Amino acid sequence: MDRVALAWVALFWLTAMAEGLQVTVPDKKTVAMLFQPTVLRCHFSTSSHQPAVVQWKFKSYCQDRMGESLGMSSPRAQSLSKRNLEWDPYLDCLDSRRTVRVVASKQGSTVTLGDFYRGREITIIHDADLQIGKLMWGDSGLYYCVITTPDDLEGKNEDSVQLLVLE
Repeated sequence: MDRVALAWVALFWLTAMAEGLQVTVPDKKTVAMLFQPTVLRCHFSTSSHQPAVVQWKFKSYCQDRMGESLGMSSPRAQSLSKRNLEWDPYLDCLDSRRTVRVVASKQGSTVTLGDFYRGREITIIHDADLQIGKLMWGDSGLYYCVITTPDDLEGKNEDSVQLLVLE
């Protein structure tokens, strides 16, 4: 009986080691109101015993998403996305064609805000959730939760959530 239990423990440990770092954002799309607080959730698992570095990055939409939310998306974007169902005109563009910036980073208990976000009520709570105290107009976009560990380099180290801020 002990051998069977030991075999299961070994198999479980090897499976966890093989998977490596796994990052998931449970809510892929979040809609929130202007000037209200929000929390963008991020979960991760790792086989590392070293502390993880958590970083949240912001990427603006490729096109203004407000028109779509009000039912006024552009005919060009509609025709292009009908041709290629995998392509999203709001999400799929080169980073050089949009704004990309670091929102916040956390190492241990120390949270550091990116330059653009200094002075705002923003922090990383729990293990990796991004808490924004008061949403602003420019906060609509994609938020990437990126986890780095020094000794767990395999697996999926990031995931993203779309945030749409409405008036």
